[in-house]
Amino acid sequence: METFDFWRELKKNWNLIFSYPQILLVALVPSLAIATSNYLAWQGRLAWVSVFFRGVGSAILLILGVFLGFIALSFIVAIAWDYRYRDTVDLLRAWRIIQKRLPDIVMVSLIMGFLEGFFTIWFVFLGFLLAFLLLFVIPLTVVDGDNPFSAIRNSFHLVSENLGECFTFFILLLFFFLIGYLLFWLLGFLGIVGLILNTIIGGILLSYVSLLLSSFYFSLTRF
Repeated sequence: METFDFWRELKKNWNLIFSYPQILLVALVPSLAIATSNYLAWQGRLAWVSVFFRGVGSAILLILGVFLGFIALSFIVAIAWDYRYRDTVDLLRAWRIIQKRLPDIVMVSLIMGFLEGFFTIWFVFLGFLLAFLLLFVIPLTVVDGDNPFSAIRNSFHLVSENLGECFTFFILLLFFFLIGYLLFWLLGFLGIVGLILNTIIGGILLSYVSLLLSSFYFSLTRF
């Protein structure tokens, strides 16, 4: 296992996004769904929409955004994997990679979304613990071709075998999540302008975190 240089990878993946901004296109759809959910939740002055329908619409968009976020993560893992060997970003080629595994990716996204969502809402500590243990489920599904249950089992093993580095990386992910949450909350007061800004910022954060996770996974599995 090669040592993961956090600072080097932070800079490298940031530069990768600037060199290939088309990566952001993958993350904009789930980001838009989550930003719209946030917009509906905070815009109480939308008098033409009842409180009930605002709440239901916000919840549906949030769930959809999280699910599409996992799909986007899969897409970006495929982009990062292909980039390691071809030194270029090809969205069509990355789509072909995940297309072969799409049923498993959809299934594992649904399983992860349900487990993490349920436990985070009702048992916060267990929700974070599950998110930690399931860290590599998407990369294992995309790169190794694991089925959902094998990916979950192998993610548990990979995390437990590299506990220190994985914990450090997970704290880094939580830091980015906190930044994203605070920005979404603050910009939510700006109405449509905030919706647009949240969509762009969310797309950048999702793309960046997905590339970091891919790099970290490759470093642990010697790809």
